[in-house]
Amino acid sequence: MTTLGHANVEIRRLSIDDLDLFRAVRVEALQKHPETFGSPEEEEGGEAAVAAYRHWLSGSMLGAFERKALVGIAGFYVSPEKRSQHRGHIFSVYVREANRGKGVGDRLIKELLSLAEPRVDQVHLAVLISATDAINIYKRNGFQIYGIDPCVIRIGAISYDKYLMVKKFR
Repeated sequence: MTTLGHANVEIRRLSIDDLDLFRAVRVEALQKHPETFGSPEEEEGGEAAVAAYRHWLSGSMLGAFERKALVGIAGFYVSPEKRSQHRGHIFSVYVREANRGKGVGDRLIKELLSLAEPRVDQVHLAVLISATDAINIYKRNGFQIYGIDPCVIRIGAISYDKYLMVKKFR
């Protein structure tokens, strides 16, 4: 458990016991930013979504808590393919709107990077091109844009592009 920055914000690894809190934040993220978030399991809903959340919570999913309320999440995993295990991936970064601009996202990324550095040579992520605040946080933490994934998300007739970013440790 790490308390970073504001005395009222604690960053810690989430567990299965946090499933209901995590689900509430994910539902908010999916409703407010469907172009950014979503997994096939969440599209299916019900038990498929709960099973995905349990899987995520069994790994390296961090939560930012302010007065015991979950205000931000961020996940990290190492590629399961043997030849790609030198690569880590950050996913599902979200900070509730009322808590943005307070350094919560930056602290979540810093904590994930401290978990990642001893395990992998580089960390990858994808972020909507229009998410300038998130892009700035990633750049401040050493990420560089190395490509664009065009039309990676389509909702109705609207397509969204994402930047591909990497931070190399070695």
